[in-house]
Amino acid sequence: MSRTIPLLDLTEWRTADAARREGISAELDASLRETGLFLLGGHDVPPELTGRMRAQGRSFFSLPTEVKRQYAVARPYDNGWRGLGALDVGAVDGMSGAPDLHEAFHTGPTHRTGDHAFDTAYYPANKWPDELPAFEDTALEYTGHMTRVSHEVLGILAVTLGLSEDFFTSRSQRATWTQNVNWYPSLHTVGDVREGQMRVGPHTDFGTISLLDRQRGIGGLEVWNEREGWFAPPFVEGTLVVNLGDLMNLWTDGRWRSLRHRVLAPSHSAPDEELVSLVHFFETDPDTEVVPLPAPTGGGAGMDSVVAGEYILGKVGATVTVG
Repeated sequence: MSRTIPLLDLTEWRTADAARREGISAELDASLRETGLFLLGGHDVPPELTGRMRAQGRSFFSLPTEVKRQYAVARPYDNGWRGLGALDVGAVDGMSGAPDLHEAFHTGPTHRTGDHAFDTAYYPANKWPDELPAFEDTALEYTGHMTRVSHEVLGILAVTLGLSEDFFTSRSQRATWTQNVNWYPSLHTVGDVREGQMRVGPHTDFGTISLLDRQRGIGGLEVWNEREGWFAPPFVEGTLVVNLGDLMNLWTDGRWRSLRHRVLAPSHSAPDEELVSLVHFFETDPDTEVVPLPAPTGGGAGMDSVVAGEYILGKVGATVTVG
């Protein structure tokens, strides 16, 4: 059944024999071909840390606008704050409707290569708010777990494809990534909602995988596949949603789907509902040449190779200035 979204338990995978791993991989492969996501348990991210990360983000969004503006993003691929209505993610695929009804705070890696131009393009500096002295340590601890989990998931995906376990991770030792804290304000806060306007409009992510820690809500996540159209994936407390992005779709030459998803507008049936989501957008090393895998491993779509970092910058509307 197409609405059966598998739950991968990392604890089980780590101890599973070859036959069980083959069964798990078959379930993952089927879901990734059709929809592009699965749920992830056994990830060992401390619930207390997740709660602390969410609380730090919520405290930031509660600051006065003039304070938040000091930490605003300055270019498309940047870290810092984006205010309400600053994004229209559907515009990337020509599906622009109305500005998204959320605020976001972006953080990224602290590693650097030593090449100033390269680092400036691909590793924008973090903008830690002076008003929240615990935010930096909390975010660094949380994103350390997200990087760990991303690498473990990428190893499982490589095994699922019949590749060496380090196929993706060996190309992701200084990967670019962005950690979002997304605040979805209540209907009372945003006021009128325009026709077609959502907390996040329909889109696909740009990278290899995304890890989402979401809260249950009426105005929450919906995903799409050709058989079912739009539907809400199951919510299982303590799990992460793993969804594939455009780079993984390209890398597998169309075998696996880049998940199309959206976050619904705040509802009149729950006018006080506000949600905070934590989203980790993992990519790969920016100078990695992503060559579509040949059939039968790849899907045979005939996609063109790309350089990962240039591809990501192009997706977000930035200009590559290195070289």
